[in-house]
Amino acid sequence: MSTRANIISGKQPSLPTLVNSQRAAEILGRSPATLKRWRYEGVGPEWIDMEGRISYDVAILLEFIRKNTRTPSVAAARES
Repeated sequence: MSTRANIISGKQPSLPTLVNSQRAAEILGRSPATLKRWRYEGVGPEWIDMEGRISYDVAILLEFIRKNTRTPSVAAARES
């Protein structure tokens, strides 16, 4: 259901949990400088820029981790 539909139906939209670049870097196991480079390069997780302050939604960070989680191949398992 869209945010507009939630408002019309009286349901409260879920609010994002926002963290700064330092905390986002800790969650991702990277440095804040890496996140800054990723923003410049247009890669990495989506971010929010409100009046020059960068924030990340924790749900987006967790989804980014999930999308980048790899399962070992059968060939790699045989090499072990």
